Amino acid sequence: MSLAHPSSPALSSYVASAPLGRFTEGDGTPWGYRDNARRSVKAPLVLLPGALGNGDTAWQVAQAFDAERRVVSVTYPGGRSPAQLAEGLAALLRDLDTGPVALWGSSYGAWWAQHFAAGFPQQVSALWLGNTFVDGSDVKASPLFDAAWLDTATDDQVVSRWHAALAARPDDLLRSVQLHMLHHGLPAGAFRERLRQVAHAQAPASVPAIAGTVVCDCADDPTITPAVRARVRALYPDARHLSLATGGHYPHIVAPQPLIAALRDWLA
Repeated sequence: MSLAHPSSPALSSYVASAPLGRFTEGDGTPWGYRDNARRSVKAPLVLLPGALGNGDTAWQVAQAFDAERRVVSVTYPGGRSPAQLAEGLAALLRDLDTGPVALWGSSYGAWWAQHFAAGFPQQVSALWLGNTFVDGSDVKASPLFDAAWLDTATDDQVVSRWHAALAARPDDLLRSVQLHMLHHGLPAGAFRERLRQVAHAQAPASVPAIAGTVVCDCADDPTITPAVRARVRALYPDARHLSLATGGHYPHIVAPQPLIAALRDWLA
């Protein structure tokens, strides 16, 4: 049966090349991941994309580093507190026997990656915080992240509002990936619960002092405004601050080559 919103050929190729692994926490919470399981003396690269979709949205980053190091792209559950997500990721990495990892996060993935780094600093050899925010107030102006609405809307209503917003955008690779992920990347309930976590997000109680921390944003990001970018950078005065000229909120999809070049420099 054909999909209503099929994935792009490039994304489909990645999915076909990397089997989906599954991990279940002790309380039954499921996680998904793709792991190239490549042996390397370098720290594994772990990818935590944002709230929309699953770990496959970072496929271009995963493919770029496939030949040189172990890469694990993670699909994490919805409706979990940042502390629960941190515990779950720690359990997953123990199960995969990764040792310390270079942790890349984008948007919501980067937000809760800070909680993981704070709770499990020995697991993080380098930290990349991309296109992220400090707390829910940073996105409250968007009707897609209206906390009161998300608390009362049904799963179908959330998907419908997001579909209308995404379908109105230019017909390009980003729109194609977003619509595919909206309808096929995650169960609707898990997506809504992720959004609620974003809308109600609190600033990290403690900021991890991880060597090799990079705070990266994009000058044309419509979601993370200049004021929000300044707030995030203020949390990490000693980190490397990097601004990409283009990429919007999804540089790993829209402008992967400049991002990958910067990631190469970070990992080096």
